[in-house]
Amino acid sequence: MSAPAIEFLNPTVRPTATRTRLWLSLARAVILESLRRKDLYVVGILGFLLMVSAGTLGFFGLQGLETFAKDLATTVLGLFSTIVAVLTGSRLMPDEIRNRTLYPLLARPMSRFDLIMGKFLGAVAVTWIAFGILAVLTGLALALFGVRFEAVMGQYLLLKSLGLAVVCAVSLCLSMVMTPSAAATMGFVLAFGTTMIVRALTMAYETASPAMQWLFKLVNAALPQYGLFDMGSRAANSGWGPVPLWVVGALLGYAVCYSSAMLALAWLKFRRQVV
Repeated sequence: MSAPAIEFLNPTVRPTATRTRLWLSLARAVILESLRRKDLYVVGILGFLLMVSAGTLGFFGLQGLETFAKDLATTVLGLFSTIVAVLTGSRLMPDEIRNRTLYPLLARPMSRFDLIMGKFLGAVAVTWIAFGILAVLTGLALALFGVRFEAVMGQYLLLKSLGLAVVCAVSLCLSMVMTPSAAATMGFVLAFGTTMIVRALTMAYETASPAMQWLFKLVNAALPQYGLFDMGSRAANSGWGPVPLWVVGALLGYAVCYSSAMLALAWLKFRRQVV
């Protein structure tokens, strides 16, 4: 076997630049597929509806309702973008298998690890594009009626983007061990129910036995802590400044580590899977 072929087939020796180009090509294909499915067009329609809703509020006047309008905007942004992240991440690999497009991909000089990474980057890109569209349209709609966000809104957008990347990684991992519908359902349960589960574990921790406390800690550590990335309430209220940079750095580290763990689990399952 020639040296170039070995570099392609063995992910440990493939040049970094070559692998990066491969991942970006796979991610670009995911974006184009999302456009073909009209997913981002639906997001644009949702953004337009948000602008119309904001216009309705503006017609009746937003005097004294600025906090409510900003809180509603961040809540809707988080809701719609999370739905996009879960649905995109949980259907990528199952769609490839169902449509039999996975076979020509694996016949090319790429490893299964490269395929997982490329699909993940594509899911993140689609989710961030959708999140950006909704954020811009919502911000414009509120700005027309004098509602202004403070500097902390920049941190909200940054941290929410990191949280959405974690959602994509978890959804992709779930899709490798479950059916597409089960993966999407579990993805939504984790995305919207983890905060309540963590609160329940915290309340039960003090009265539990030492063995159960250890179990609660283990479960809490295994759950994706999406709530850490949500600064919607802080961004909606006036007078709140940005969080310290070390907090942002810590959350970035958590997002990288947790996403890497989910992608590693997905790759371990995928490498043993017969397709």
